[in-house]
Amino acid sequence: MTVRHLGALLMACLTALSLAACNANVGAGVTADFSSTPTLYIDQYVERPWLPEIYIQPRTAPLEPLTAVLVPLRMRTHYSNAKGLSEELTRVVWNSWLKQRVFPGLVMLEGEKWRGPQGIMTMPSAGGADLVIGGEVTHLMFGGSAGNTELAIRLEIYDAATGDLLWSMAHAGSMTAGLTQDYVFFYKKNRLPSSPMLAVAQALANDIGDPLRNWNYGQPKEEEESSME
Repeated sequence: MTVRHLGALLMACLTALSLAACNANVGAGVTADFSSTPTLYIDQYVERPWLPEIYIQPRTAPLEPLTAVLVPLRMRTHYSNAKGLSEELTRVVWNSWLKQRVFPGLVMLEGEKWRGPQGIMTMPSAGGADLVIGGEVTHLMFGGSAGNTELAIRLEIYDAATGDLLWSMAHAGSMTAGLTQDYVFFYKKNRLPSSPMLAVAQALANDIGDPLRNWNYGQPKEEEESSME
């Protein structure tokens, strides 16, 4: 390995370490051999043009954390396997919220269809839950490993007992195809996950879960401490 290759490899490694130190959510790695220019791989991130858009939300938090059921999202875009896609994307939301502990009890109603507010009071499988959550996938574009992946969802949360709409939210995100940039001494390439669509869905679910959890469990800890001072 020449001095030039050693210098390029060192530069790429330092860049990877700097990126990892700046953002724990960004993965980075370096590949190199004795004859080729080192390549720095950066995990591609999910682009969100805004925080979740909240159209309707409660003014006060519940007296105690509420439980919920999650109905598979309705697909606005027509796909031959729409039911499977709906349940797969909804399962990502469900798993993300379980990890975030957004609700003390959250059940996904697999096989159920979202019928909107008119179906809340007649949904037998919602028995026992405080809230019913549904919505739709308003935009979906699969990019795979070569194109751009885009996803937009809208969620509504209803009081299971009264049918009142408590929350109305929307969010969108995308993940662009891997790009390669030439920095003379090394290449930098964006690395896509195995399933960009599921990665986008998880990022959107996490963003939406934050305000829901803060509301369901009362004020965030930082606000409680500041209000006590």
